[in-house]
This record gives sequence, C-alpha cells and structure tokens, in this order.
Amino acid sequence: MTRKSHLLTLACLINALNAEDHSQNLAPIVVQGKKEPATLTVPSAAASRDELAKTPGGTEVVEAERYLTGRSSTLADTFFLSPGVVAQPRFGSDEARLSIRGSGLQRTFHGRGVRVLQDGIAINLADGGFDMQSLEPTAAEYINVWRGGNALAYGSSTLGGAIDYISYTGESAPGIQARAEIGSWDYQRFTLAGGFGEGSRDLFSTFTYQAQDGFRDHAEQENFRLFNNFGWQISDHLETRFYLSAIQSNSALPGSLTRAQMHDDPRQANPSNILRDQRRDYELLRIANKTTLRSGANTFEMTSAFTYKDLDHPIFQVIDQLSNDYMWGFNVTNESELFGRENRLKAGLLLSYGETNAAQFLYSSPSSSQRGAMLQDDRQDASNIEVYVEDQYELGKGFVTILGASAARNHRENKRVFGTVNPSTNYALEYDQIAPKAGLRWDRQNVQFFANVSGSYEPPSFSEAITSNVARDAQTGMTAEIGTRGRKGSVRWDLALYHSQINDELLAILDPITNLSTTTNAEETSHAGAELGAEIDLLGNDWNTESENRLVLHGAWTYGRFQFEKHQTAAYDYAGNTIAGLPPHLVRAELLWKNAAGYYAGPTCEWVPQGGFIDHRNTLKSDPYHLIGFKVGRRVEDGMSWFVEARNLDDEVFAATTGVIDNAGGADAAQFLPGDGLGVFAGVDFKW
Repeated sequence: MTRKSHLLTLACLINALNAEDHSQNLAPIVVQGKKEPATLTVPSAAASRDELAKTPGGTEVVEAERYLTGRSSTLADTFFLSPGVVAQPRFGSDEARLSIRGSGLQRTFHGRGVRVLQDGIAINLADGGFDMQSLEPTAAEYINVWRGGNALAYGSSTLGGAIDYISYTGESAPGIQARAEIGSWDYQRFTLAGGFGEGSRDLFSTFTYQAQDGFRDHAEQENFRLFNNFGWQISDHLETRFYLSAIQSNSALPGSLTRAQMHDDPRQANPSNILRDQRRDYELLRIANKTTLRSGANTFEMTSAFTYKDLDHPIFQVIDQLSNDYMWGFNVTNESELFGRENRLKAGLLLSYGETNAAQFLYSSPSSSQRGAMLQDDRQDASNIEVYVEDQYELGKGFVTILGASAARNHRENKRVFGTVNPSTNYALEYDQIAPKAGLRWDRQNVQFFANVSGSYEPPSFSEAITSNVARDAQTGMTAEIGTRGRKGSVRWDLALYHSQINDELLAILDPITNLSTTTNAEETSHAGAELGAEIDLLGNDWNTESENRLVLHGAWTYGRFQFEKHQTAAYDYAGNTIAGLPPHLVRAELLWKNAAGYYAGPTCEWVPQGGFIDHRNTLKSDPYHLIGFKVGRRVEDGMSWFVEARNLDDEVFAATTGVIDNAGGADAAQFLPGDGLGVFAGVDFKW
C-alpha cells in the first residue's frame, strides 16, 4: 500500500475554494477571555462552563487563551495546568503518554483509555485507539475535559473519561488570525486561520504547519493540519455544521535509552532506531457533520463521521495499515420540569464501525531500512453499539441527584489472510457490558460539593488483542469520587478524590510459558488519587472584581497510586506491587504578574518529587526531577500578541516519560525517554 498524499492536496484545494456568573459555574483554573457568541451546534465557552459545572465530578474547561501564552505544541503544553491530566511527550513531539486516572498506562503512543472528540464527535477509531497527531491546539477555541466516569452523558465509559476539542466558528472568531512560533532545535509552527459569517451561514478554516529537528537525534517531525467547518442555520431552531480535516504527519522516532546512556548524552538516539530509520508517518482525512434541533424543552443532536487513515510505521518490522471508520450518533436532551422541580434527561445512541487492512513486512536485510517481504496480512473489523441515559433532578436546598447508565455491545474480529496462523491470530469476540452511575451535587453560593459512583468499561483494542499472551477480556471497573470546587475572595479551587477497583486491566505482563512480555488481563487492580487545581491572587484581589494588576499563583497537583490487588502467574505474585508507568506525584505551576493591558511575566515549574516504576515487579525506577522556566508576553483580543518563553533553565537531564515492562531485574534498561534540555521559544500572533 502507498500513502495517498493526493488527499491532502485535494483538501487544500477545497479549502482554497472556500476561503474568501452563573454563581454555580465555577472555573477555578481557566483564564477567561471575552465571551464569544455561540451557534446551535457549537456552544460558547461560558455555556460549556455552565454545563460542566452540573457534573458531580472532576471536569474542566481549558480555554485556548491559557496555553497560547507560551509555546503551544505538545499535549503537555496544552494541559500543563490541568489537574488529573498527565500528558508527557516522548521526545518533545506530539506523541505522548496521555493518561487520566491511570488510563492507558503502558501507552506512550497511539492512545487508549480516553475518548477524544472534536465538537462532540469522536476522533477515536472504532477499536478505541486515537492518534495525538490528529489534535491541533491552535485550532481549538477551548477544550472540555471530563475525568473518569464523568463523561457518561457524552457517550464515554472509559476509565480516563473524555476530552473534547471545540472549534472556532465564523461566528465566534470572525476575521483573520495568524500565529508564528519559533525556537530551539529549529522548532517552528505557523498557523493561518480565518472565519466569516453572513446571514445564516458561517465558515472557519485553520491551516497549521509544524516542524522541528528535535532536541534528540533522529527526532525530526513535520506536520500539516487543515481544519474546516461550515455552519448553516436553517431556521431559528435548526442548524447543521460540516467538518473537513486533513492531516499529514511525519515523525522520526529516536527510541529509548538506558539511564547511563541518557546521562552520558541525552540527545543521542537509540542506534537501532537510526539503523532502521524508525518512523511513524500517516495521512488522515475526516469528514463529519453535526446537526442540532431545538424544539421547546427538547434538544436533538445527530452526528456522523467518516475517517480514512493510512499508516506507514517502520519499527521492529514495517507496519502498514489502511483503515476506514464510520460513526453515527443521536442524542436528545429534555429539560421539562418533573413534579414541579427542574429535571434534565439526556439519552443517546452511538454506532461505529471500522475496517483495517493491517500488514507487516520484514526488512530487506539485517542492516537495511528498506521494506522487504510481506510477513503477514490481517483484516480487522471493529463495531460498537452504545446507548446511554442520564437524569439530573433537583431535590431542593441546592441538592441535585444524578442517575444514569451506559450499555455497550462490541465486536472485534481479526482474520489472517496471509502468513502464519496460530491460536491468537484468528478470532471473533463479542462484549456486552452495562456501566451505571449515581451522583449527588450540592450547590451553595460560589461553592459546590459533589460525590458519585460510576462504572467503566473498555474492550481491548487490536493492539492489545493480538498478543502471545492473549488479552481477550474487557477491562471493567467501579470508581467512587468526592470533591469540591468554588471560589472565595482571591482563591479559586477544584479538588477531586477518587478510588477505582478494576477487573481485567489491560497490562503488559511476562508470560512464563512464552517468556514474552505482552498485554494480558490483570485479575484485580486499584487506582486511587487526588486532583487539585488552584488559582490564588497573591495581591488579594477578589475574582469577582476587575483589577489593574494581579499576581497569580496557578498550580495543578496530580497524585495517583495504582497497584495490583490480585494477580499471580506461575512465576510471580504481583499482589501489592505498584503498576508501572507513572510517578505518584506531578506538580505543575506558574506565578504570573498580569495587568489589565494584557502584559504578563513570571516563572513556571514542573516537579516530580518521586520517580515512577518502569517495571511491574518494581525493580527499576525513574529519577525525580524539577524544571524551572520563565515566560513574558502580552495577550490582547485584537491586534498583536507575543511571548518569549525559556524552559528547563537548569538544563536538567531527566526522563520525560519511560517505557513499561514486566521485569527489569533491577538492571539498567533501555526504557528512558529523555526530556528536552534548555530551550528558548518565541511567538507572535495577529488578529484583525
């Protein structure tokens, strides 16, 4: 198979032809920009804050104005101040370990365990996986985050919850926008966007080019991303919006190092990655639609999407995949009173289907990076039927109860059409599961307390199911959560505490029979943690009043304890061990002086006080680290904004993230992915 580069050209051509206080709405860690008008299909950030504040659990609205104050490239940049969202880049690139409450712990690429959406339409492929390279922070006006089981009313029952990138529209961002970022290691990112609305129609388009040599050798990256949306308000109560996205992503992979190699030279690449020219390149075309109808107390939404993806991925072998995925969804929200009190009922149906032609090739010789003979070729089919319902009912005196459930039937089928067939290659699996939810919210003046119990459910993706260890069961769990959010005077906060009991967690564990470490179902595990976001004006200014100057300490602390409760093989008993993958604590913060004219300046920091285990037998850990940075700039609504940012001022050598293995035997292992050294970045953007 060859990559279909003409699809990107076609999409660019199409783009060129089209160019011409609510008191309970608490957003403790969001820098609020101006309130933009909304359309029926795309709510404003203020409306989303009101909506997420109704959820009795950990949620957040991340406005783009927060992360546009500095370099806006990786997921770590986007979610730097988001409690509970662990986003650690592999080598300063788009690929990262993206985990919420311990979801997808062993993935540092092609994510799992979180439903990722664009304007309420899932980006995940039908088997549950998603690509970080499909996300573009500068194309989003804001991002909604539901942590854990709090995304049930949005069609997600995964352990990690959901993240929804909400697009600009021609109504919310009319005019032209241009942004340029440059920096160390030949980093460059250029975005050109424009929108307009005329009568009942509006159009918005964003094109982004990003490239870098990278801090490490063999870490070059070049991406082209095009996002378009066109809205047509057919009547006062009916609107439809079409989306066209085209992405071309080319990434070299520098690979993992041992701790000794990392401290000797953190910029080096693993020699085998250079020998094979290991890469992850793909092209993606996505067409989607969202239609909204409001009729009295009812709101109806229908969504649909088609995604084409062509992956060329030379690693230990050459992986070549061509996939087509289809999605259709329908939901209704009714806000009629029930027994004289406010009530909101939301129900929905999601259907998705994906087919993948997954081939693997040998290299032409032991020292070659060229594709050789085909080793195997599989046909993979995934289909899902998901239904969900949630009801919120006002009890009085500020109390609101929430009851809901999601149910799913999933099909996963793999058929080998060329190559060696063994018991783990040909299968057809069916999964059925119900995930319940019950919650309680208590709203007071500027303060909210909440609690909930929710189920989670996740069948294995094809990456997990085709293993020598045969991960065949779905991962299920129950999570209990309590928390509070609010503001008082100069302080705003968001705190959630949770505990999850999980069965059949998908983890890489050594099979004593095959002696291979591949994904299997761990019998019983637990995830527990705390997520705290806080924003304090050290000058004592009240958040309800305008202030000429503020000195704001803004921080996010994420704590997680993930461990085996019960799992034993013929060779080892894992009970009591820590699940590898993440350090227990992650603290990120900034102290910024801000004034009414838009200027800001101050230090930033990232602190990992304890290293995380790299292996499930707990014999090897990463090292603790702390990073100090500084940024200065100005953000304005119209005209020119700018920033200068320095990172890792101490030039500390550290592992941004690590691989996950079963047993390192206490020895140094090539599982460390060095983070970037001292770097300086600058950017400017214009709006007119």
